[in-house]
This record gives sequence, C-alpha cells and structure tokens, in this order.
Amino acid sequence: MFEFTETISIQAPPAAVWDVLRDIEGWWLASNPEHESLERLDDRDILEVGAQLRVRERIGGIPGEATGTISRVESGSAVTWEAPQARYRWFGMPATMGEGVTWRIEPSAADAVTTDLSAQVWAVFPPGLRGRVLEAAFTRLFRGVEKDRKHARTELQYLKDIIEQTR
Repeated sequence: MFEFTETISIQAPPAAVWDVLRDIEGWWLASNPEHESLERLDDRDILEVGAQLRVRERIGGIPGEATGTISRVESGSAVTWEAPQARYRWFGMPATMGEGVTWRIEPSAADAVTTDLSAQVWAVFPPGLRGRVLEAAFTRLFRGVEKDRKHARTELQYLKDIIEQTR
C-alpha cells in the first residue's frame, strides 16, 4: 500500500474552489495529459454517493482503467472516489489493485482569501507474493509513487490556474 497527499493554495474562497471541483466532468479530462477518458456509468448526480465513473489514464506512462464509485461527499469541502479493482498493464503484464482519491478543500491558515486544495491518493496492492512483487516493482523499479505524486500535482495546478483566472 502507498498513500500520499499533495496540497496547493488557491487565491479564492472555498465556495469558489468547490464550484469548480464539483464539476468533475468539466475539469478532470483537461487537467492532465495522462487522462484519456471519464465516463459516467449511471444517472446519478456525479457528486452523489454511489455515482459510478470509469476513468482511463496513464500514471507515469502506465496505462490503466478504473471503475469506481463516489463513496463520500462532504458538500463544500470534500469528495472521495474509490476503485476497488483498477486495472493497469505494465510491460504487457496485467495488474489489478485498489485505488482512490479524496479531494479536500480547507480555508488556508495564511489569510481569509486563500483556500488549500489537497488530493489524498492511495493504492492497495493484492495480497500475497504477487502483490508484494507488484508493489516493489511499482514503488522502486518504476518510481510509481513519485510519478503518481507528479500526476496529482499536475491536476491541482490545473485547478489552481483555472480558478484564479476566473476571479
């Protein structure tokens, strides 16, 4: 398992950040060149607990597809998406793992007009020897956590740029 949090400060009040963040369909695909597609799989509101989404993306060049569910929403402050069986293909070898992200909005301690937006990202490798080998290859050989952190920072920077430009 690995887990990390990346945070960026945005010159906007929390409500303005939430207004953009809640429109996942409007920003997610454009926020990172590694994102390939975002597909809604049901008729629920995209930020309703239980809403299902399928994403196709690359993490550090490794192609993957994950079908996940919005598992938690704290209106105005946080949303969590979890995919218990994300599928990646490393050098033609399939790998399945659990993964997720929580985007969180918090007023900055710095001043009243700055908001901190964070992405807490995690992945859980399968149990047993295969999982330990996949985890070692991903974290050490491919420097996957480092690449995933960069991936998350790219998304956050994109959100910062579009929110600050509209103010």
